[in-house]
Amino acid sequence: SAATKFVVSLTPYGIFAIAAHTAGTLSLEQVARIQVYLITYVLVALLVALWVLPGLVSALTPFSYKEVLGPTRDALITAFMAADLFIVLPILIQACKELLERHRLVDETTRSLPDVIVPTSFNFPHTGKLLSISFILFAGWFADAAVPFAQYPRLALTGLLTFFGSLNAAVPFLLDLFRIPADTFQLFLATGVINSRFGALLAALHTVAVGLLGSAAIVGALRFNAVRVGRFLVITAVLSALTIGGL
Repeated sequence: SAATKFVVSLTPYGIFAIAAHTAGTLSLEQVARIQVYLITYVLVALLVALWVLPGLVSALTPFSYKEVLGPTRDALITAFMAADLFIVLPILIQACKELLERHRLVDETTRSLPDVIVPTSFNFPHTGKLLSISFILFAGWFADAAVPFAQYPRLALTGLLTFFGSLNAAVPFLLDLFRIPADTFQLFLATGVINSRFGALLAALHTVAVGLLGSAAIVGALRFNAVRVGRFLVITAVLSALTIGGL
């Protein structure tokens, strides 16, 4: 309806107003603390998007690391710039289909597997959404209401279930559940201007990984090579240690 379109058109102005108010009322010490979350989110998102997911596909399927990232490069850039996964789904589906056909893993019956797997996976929380659980931990630390370590499993399970819906509905619910001041949600909206782009990039890689792994599993192309898997795990552990150490 016209009213809905009007409200949607005002959304960027609302986000800008919230970000401006947040920036104008924060102290320099608080800004420095927010940088902790921003830098951590960006680096972890890049690690998972550029190595963990494509590396996992490469370790378990005939597709190489370059083949996973190469054909999807334009779609990944578009998802990052637009901060939207939905608009690149057709490109990601086509890239998965072409990669499967290049390796002759599908026939006329199974070539449409990505057409089913990718849209289906879109309804489930992707890695970009799940990474937003880290904001609850940050908000607790920021507001001196840290989430106890014993509550981490509860946070993970509840976050997984609530992230089937909108982040803007799930995050306030989690903040209330773990007794964290509700006004920290404004920080989530403000930092989302940056994090949403890296989250969309991560979501796009997640979609490609699910599409390729799911299709390969159905056609019997998944393989477990101890050397390839071991190399993937070692490199992942080293990169993770360097990232965490650098942070």
